Amino acid sequence: MTKLQIGVIRIDFHDSDEESKDYVTCLDPERLSRGSGIPAEGIIGVILHPLEAGERITPDNFAANTVFVDFMQGVIARRGPHIKDLITEARCLGEGTLYVIDQRTRAPQGAVREILTDDIFGEFDVKDGKIVSGSYRPNPKHYLLSADGFFQLGPQLEHCLLEVLASIPDPDDAPEANDSKTFIN
Repeated sequence: MTKLQIGVIRIDFHDSDEESKDYVTCLDPERLSRGSGIPAEGIIGVILHPLEAGERITPDNFAANTVFVDFMQGVIARRGPHIKDLITEARCLGEGTLYVIDQRTRAPQGAVREILTDDIFGEFDVKDGKIVSGSYRPNPKHYLLSADGFFQLGPQLEHCLLEVLASIPDPDDAPEANDSKTFIN
């Protein structure tokens, strides 16, 4: 499985008065090098001010991209019920609420009460040891970036996210019917 790589890309807006911006992305560097635009779903967020040498991206200088957040939450909602780890957890739980936990959490494995709200992607209902289809509820308080770093879906959900991202056409390859606001060029 491919690991989710989070990086920064600078985009210069040559045809406007707008200054260049640094975007945080999880798209494959090879895809980024093609120069055919970037689908908005692949932009995690934007760095709010240029970073000084050695300065890190922090929650104070990062703004999440709602298109990416909605996209990622949609992947979790659709693919989560088919993820082996979540299926196993649901079976063990039997009945109740199954939390999809951000793997960056400092809480020990299985200690849901100790997990910060911003480290929970969302939740599924579980009935008779099975995830209830269509029951996913995203957590509006989840942060893509916290003091503990960027989100970490875990290997199986990361694979799903990357697979769905890879299926999105480059803006230059997309049919004309696509809304140009969906892409960042």
